[in-house]
Amino acid sequence: MRLNTFRSQILLLTAGLTALTSLSILTLVLYSAGETIRSKVNNDLSAAVEVFKNTVAMRQQQLLTSAEILVSDFGFKQALASQDKATVASMLENHGSRIRSDLMFLVDVSGQVTASTDSDVREGEQFSYAPALAQSLKGEVSADFFVLGNHIYQLLLIPVQAPRVIAIAGVGFRMDESLAQQLARSSGIEVTFVEQQSLGMRSPRGVSNLVYSSSLSGDEQILQAMSSPGYAQALGYWGNDAAQRFASQWLTISRHDTVPVSVVLSADLRSSSEGYVRLRNRILQLALIIVLLAVAGSTLMARRLTVPLKRLVRDARAIARGEYHSIDPPRRANNEIQTLVSAFRTMNNDLAGREQKIRYQALHDSLTGLLNRVSMLSELEQRVETGESFMLADVNIRGFKNINDSLGPDVGDGCLTRVAQRLAALSQQGALARVAGDEFVLLIPCPDTATNLWAEAHGWKILHSMATPVNVNGISVNIDVRVGLVLFPAQASTAAQLIRRTNIALEHARSHKLSLFLYEDGMDQQHLQKLHILKSLKQALNDNDGQLQMYYQPQKNLLTGNVDKAEALIRWFHPQDGFIPPDVFIELAEQTGLICQLTDWVIAQVLEHVAVWRRNNIDLQVSINISAQDICRDGLTTLIEHKLQDLQLRPADICLEITERDMMLDEEKSLQQLQLLREHGFSISMDDYGIGYSALSKLARMPVDEIKIDKCFILNLAETHDDQIIVRSTLNMACELGLRVTAEGVENQASETWLQAAGCNYIQGYFLCRPMAFESIAGWLADFRQHSDTAERQQEIQS
Repeated sequence: MRLNTFRSQILLLTAGLTALTSLSILTLVLYSAGETIRSKVNNDLSAAVEVFKNTVAMRQQQLLTSAEILVSDFGFKQALASQDKATVASMLENHGSRIRSDLMFLVDVSGQVTASTDSDVREGEQFSYAPALAQSLKGEVSADFFVLGNHIYQLLLIPVQAPRVIAIAGVGFRMDESLAQQLARSSGIEVTFVEQQSLGMRSPRGVSNLVYSSSLSGDEQILQAMSSPGYAQALGYWGNDAAQRFASQWLTISRHDTVPVSVVLSADLRSSSEGYVRLRNRILQLALIIVLLAVAGSTLMARRLTVPLKRLVRDARAIARGEYHSIDPPRRANNEIQTLVSAFRTMNNDLAGREQKIRYQALHDSLTGLLNRVSMLSELEQRVETGESFMLADVNIRGFKNINDSLGPDVGDGCLTRVAQRLAALSQQGALARVAGDEFVLLIPCPDTATNLWAEAHGWKILHSMATPVNVNGISVNIDVRVGLVLFPAQASTAAQLIRRTNIALEHARSHKLSLFLYEDGMDQQHLQKLHILKSLKQALNDNDGQLQMYYQPQKNLLTGNVDKAEALIRWFHPQDGFIPPDVFIELAEQTGLICQLTDWVIAQVLEHVAVWRRNNIDLQVSINISAQDICRDGLTTLIEHKLQDLQLRPADICLEITERDMMLDEEKSLQQLQLLREHGFSISMDDYGIGYSALSKLARMPVDEIKIDKCFILNLAETHDDQIIVRSTLNMACELGLRVTAEGVENQASETWLQAAGCNYIQGYFLCRPMAFESIAGWLADFRQHSDTAERQQEIQS
């Protein structure tokens, strides 16, 4: 039996409490009974002592009366006076028989026995107890216990006076076995007569004693009685071995010191001990019965408790496994268990209902009731296992965020519901799922011979189903969607491939501004390559092991002819893939949110390089490109300022470049953040100006210090009249607005000459210098200054 079970603990508790209670009651009862019996025995012993004393006193009075009759008899006195021994002997014999004495004798005044009826006192011998004899010679009666011969006598010495003492008559009763037994019967205690200070048995007081008579049989009992204490002390609570047999009191009954005589009064405790033991045994039996009944009752009670609880444990484990079944009420259970089982049954039913609801919610979209991504993937896996052919379409609502933001979430939810209804009408016993906020996946069964034309035709059906505006709360909303298509099994073999390739097809349609696109072979590898690039880029940023490097392209000031600015350009040299163009990984970083981490790394590297140049007396302002996500995030200004402070640099040492396109993504947020940066002393440059979406009216209120004309207007500037018109008008506008202008993509002297004549501030391009590593900048600047100085001197000589 395991002790940590509820049933075992109930049994142990009940049995333990019952046993403890029974043991306590048993001990108390036994102690009380023992004390009562012991007190009674002691009281009886004390009473018996008094009875014995009274009996002795009464016998003594009887002896005295009889002896007085004898010594008062005239004839007895006359016989003594005449010394008629025969008559005296006859009268002693007759009188002794009449009073039933055991001993009658006469002693003359000299102490010599003149007549005796028993051999214990022989005629002609001297009476041995002189003090008692002397008392009688004085005319007094002497009563005492004496050892005469082989017996103890209760003896009276009575003076015979005529008128003076002429003799002493002795009358005695023998303290023999019969008397001891008689006294024992009358008093209820055992009687033993003992002579002290003689050789014989040893008393507990350490004195030799000679036993003359006893109501006890056998020397062992007599010795045990004589060795017992004077009162009942122990009755043997738990066994008979230690039980006290006798309680004995010693009484010295002789008053003389010649041969002291004592009586041992012993109360036999066997009957009391046996009664006590019987009582103890009965209580033990009763306690055992009570414990057994308690164990049986607690077993039954524990069973009535633990059996339903075990069932509840079994049911709880079933519930934990997700197995919900009916929980039957237990039989013959108490109210509390019934209540517990009822509550458990209610919980089971509620959990089953909630889990069913949760399962439904986990597998379905809460708004439209369609399958979600998880359940759609499971549906695809089942369809793939069956091998039936189908087309999978990934449908994305264009501009849904604008609908939701401008018309409110209620209208947005209504649009999603209407789109789901229209797509459900096209599913043809297929499947439909909402996998993102504005994205649906539609599975349409198709014949095994379905071609790309069949897929595109059904894709156009999806587009046509969205051609009619939807009406939500009285508002007509136009729905425009993009669709990516994949055929199974022709273009994918697994559920994961189907999902990934429809996403790839949809992304291609989005990036190429197409309404419909069917997946083409090889696109998956491009997607996987992008994932590889992203993973490697994260690793390169975390490791900072030299794969990423900062290059710088100098910018020439056309007014001074000096190079006092440069643009920071990141380069990635992958250990396996080699050089990866910035346009590839920067675009992926922007799409995945990694651009902010990349920008932080660029800012840290550029500022450290600028700090090195400042220590080497190289005054070069560096432009750093930041993205739309950077400009809209909080903390960018604080990050740059802390880094500048750590390196003892100024905000004027750098210029922050943002493209015209990025500014327009969140115009209000961008304007606020750019204004904050300008207030902190940073220069702001608008990159790629001329190819974005800004209107000239917005440019005037943008907090920028510089615009950079995109290289598409500069590459053929010297030969293309239209480009010249656009660039000249831009320069004039910038001059009126007080903005600096940098021309990118200058690749020949003619373009530089034209731009210098038109009033452009800075040029940047391969004609001046290609981007170079940080380590090469100092040497190039030295060569550039030397070349510039040489050209100036030659010009002076020629002039």
